[in-house]
Amino acid sequence: VPTLLGNSFAIKTHSGPTPAALRMLARGRMRATYIYRDPRAALLSAIEYGRRARQAGSQNAFSRLDSFDKALDFMLDYVRIWERWMAVEGIHSLRYEDFLVDYEVEAQRLADFLGADISSPAVAAAIEAYRPEQASKGDKGLHFQHGQAERFRKELSDKELARANETFADYLERMGYQR
Repeated sequence: VPTLLGNSFAIKTHSGPTPAALRMLARGRMRATYIYRDPRAALLSAIEYGRRARQAGSQNAFSRLDSFDKALDFMLDYVRIWERWMAVEGIHSLRYEDFLVDYEVEAQRLADFLGADISSPAVAAAIEAYRPEQASKGDKGLHFQHGQAERFRKELSDKELARANETFADYLERMGYQR
């Protein structure tokens, strides 16, 4: 409804493309950007977030992931969502790790895709606010707490890493990651 009134806004979701979203994309009423992460790194983060929530006695989307197998299944669902988004024509996709390594270039690419003027004060302020180094200022929503690509190689056991590599094998190369 807000778009029908001429308003623009962003929505963050972890869901796959819905029929309504696909219709809006096809009609040029919506633009979609899909940022994805190495599923092994996302798996490690999910395990850690879940563990911290359980230790604090709270519930979140990850607190039920009390075993590696549960976390692996959970992340496989997200990889399948990635696959569905990649099949959508005209979306802008980028890897989380590229955002960390070359933020300026990726921010410019995103602004170009959205038709946003990077020199406008509002766009410049948004780009500045979401820099990876801003995570140290305590905004949990930025998801850059560790900001270390491939940390999973040190944190997962050899057996867990082998299982993750096997589970995600069909996706890793297409996502641009090394096994």
